[in-house]
Amino acid sequence: MMSNRPTMQDVADLAGVSLSTVDRILSGRSKVKPATLRHVLEVAGRIGFHGVPVIRERLSETVPEARLGFLLNGNERALYADFAQRLTERTRASSKIRGTAEIRHLQSVAPAEAAGELLRLGQSCSAIAAVAVDAPEVHAAVASLALRGIPVFSMLSDITCPAVAGHAGADPRKMGRGAGWMMHRLCWRPGRVALFLGSRGYSAHRGYEAGFRSYLEEHCSPLLLLPPAETGESDAAAEALAAEILQSEPEIAAILVAGGGLHGVLRAIAADGRSGLVVIGTELGATVDAALSEGRVDAVLSHPTREVVEAVVAMMESAVVFGSPPERQQQGVPVEIRISETV
Repeated sequence: MMSNRPTMQDVADLAGVSLSTVDRILSGRSKVKPATLRHVLEVAGRIGFHGVPVIRERLSETVPEARLGFLLNGNERALYADFAQRLTERTRASSKIRGTAEIRHLQSVAPAEAAGELLRLGQSCSAIAAVAVDAPEVHAAVASLALRGIPVFSMLSDITCPAVAGHAGADPRKMGRGAGWMMHRLCWRPGRVALFLGSRGYSAHRGYEAGFRSYLEEHCSPLLLLPPAETGESDAAAEALAAEILQSEPEIAAILVAGGGLHGVLRAIAADGRSGLVVIGTELGATVDAALSEGRVDAVLSHPTREVVEAVVAMMESAVVFGSPPERQQQGVPVEIRISETV
C-alpha cells in the first residue's frame, strides 16, 4: 500500500523495476536505459514523487539536443498564437530530446515568403513543421531541406510534395462535408451561400470547398453556392468581401468561412444589421467561443490544436532520434466540432 508521501519503493513497485534501479537513477551512479528512465519518470510524476526533477534531469542527460522549427501564419490570429505557445511548451517538455522551439510567423500567403522562411529555419533547426501553401516554390524548399537531412512536416494543410516527411491534421474534405451537412439542416429556407476561402493555395482549403460542394450537390440542396472568394487569410479583406456580398445579394442565407477571416465577416454582418444568417467557421479561439455563445456563429469545425501539436512534435522527435522516416508519416486527427451548447 502506497504511503501518503510516495517513496522510492512505491515508484519501483508501480514502475515494475527494482529499488536499486530507482536508486541508480536518483544517485546518477550508473547509466539506466532512456526507455526505463522515461517509464520511471512517467510513474513518478503520476504519483507525485518528490524526486521527479532529478529523474527528469537524468533523462535530459541521455537524450540529444535539438532545435525544432515551426512555420505558422500570423500571430495576430488567436489560432496561431495558441499554436505557437503549445508547440513551444510541448517541445520544451519533451522527454526524448532536449528541445527548444523556433517559431516564425508568415505575413502573407505568398509562396515565396513561405519558401524563404523554410530555408531560414533550416539554417538552425534539426526538423521543421509548417503551415504553408502547396506551391512549387514551397516544394523546392522542402526538397532542398530533405537533401540536407532536415525533414519537413506539414500541419493542418498538407504539402503535396514527395519530400515531405509527414503530415498531422484532420481530413479537410470531411470538414467540408460536415459543414455542408450542418448548412443543409440549419438553413430553413432556400437561398444563396457565400464561401470564403483563405487561399486555394492551401490544399486544406481546396479540400474544404470540394467536401462542402459535394455534400450540397449530392443531397440536392436548395442552397445556391456563390463563386468562392479568397480572403488571403486577412480579416480586413474578409470584412470588405462580406460587406460587398451582403449589399449585392439580398437572398444570402448562409456564410462558410473556411480558413482565416471569420472575425472580419462577423464585423460586416454586424455593420449590415442582417439577422438570421447561418454562419459556420473552421477556426477556434476564445473570441470564436464567445461568438458561438452569443449566437453570432452557429458552428465551428476545426483541427483540434492539442492533438495536432502532439502528433507533429512526436514525429519530429522520432526523426531527430532515429533519423528521417523512410516513408511518409500520416497522423490523422478527428475533426473538432463546437456549437453554442458545447462551449
